[in-house]
Amino acid sequence: MQSSVKKPTDEQYAKFKALVENQLGLDWSKEKKYLLHGRLNTRLFELGINYDEYYKLLIKDRSNREIELFYNFVTTNKTEFYREPALFNWIRENIIPALREEIVNGLREKIRFWSAGCSTGEEAYSLSFETQALAGMLSDVSNGYKILATDINTQALVAAHKGIYNQEDIKNVSHPILNKYFIHTPSSGNMITTYMIKDLIKNLIQFRILNFLDKNYPIATNFDIILCRNVLYYFKDDVREKIFEKLIDYLSPGGYLILSGTETGHRIKSATKIRPNIFKKTH
Repeated sequence: MQSSVKKPTDEQYAKFKALVENQLGLDWSKEKKYLLHGRLNTRLFELGINYDEYYKLLIKDRSNREIELFYNFVTTNKTEFYREPALFNWIRENIIPALREEIVNGLREKIRFWSAGCSTGEEAYSLSFETQALAGMLSDVSNGYKILATDINTQALVAAHKGIYNQEDIKNVSHPILNKYFIHTPSSGNMITTYMIKDLIKNLIQFRILNFLDKNYPIATNFDIILCRNVLYYFKDDVREKIFEKLIDYLSPGGYLILSGTETGHRIKSATKIRPNIFKKTH
């Protein structure tokens, strides 16, 4: 049986549009009505309620269970390993050698990276693969190397923490990386082929929930690299600018905020733009 409820009216859509803007910072134009219906249709059918009743349920949800599900439904989780390979080449050629030299010269005892808007974990894991040599150089230092990976979508975070991917997911991962950092489980019966991240990588990454609109982030460190790619694209301009400034505050002097290759028109007062999509904190 087809699970379907009546599409939202303009008035109903306006309520949800304001909700995602106020709670998540997302900028939904009127054209996003199809997205709302596409992502909530099944849930409303399961509950046997309409859009007005579901909105009231969210507003009165003291347990936060339904609002958490709603956030999961309406946030986008497109990602992949080594997305934008040119960016990882730039990190490999420019940032990693500088960090290595500082460690060798006794100028650095810790490295901190942040994948902000990590989705299902591929970005954080890719960064970890590329910087394992640095992790090894700091292996004798307690918590010398750590990656923080955050997202608002709890379902995505569960998948990230498990670190289990299918054949399509790992299409951009080289065979040496696969052999070194994944446990391969061939298909058998009804089970598909899977690739699970090894614990030596998982143990270096902390996955946590974070809403960019929170007044205070539960973070007590500064970072050498913050990757925030294809996330703030969905935010209103004024909200995005405030979050940029906040992210810069979490960089160590000389640290980098890296956006996606398509996010090139931004200015951040407290940082120097060194490439169209890369900013450096100079002080």
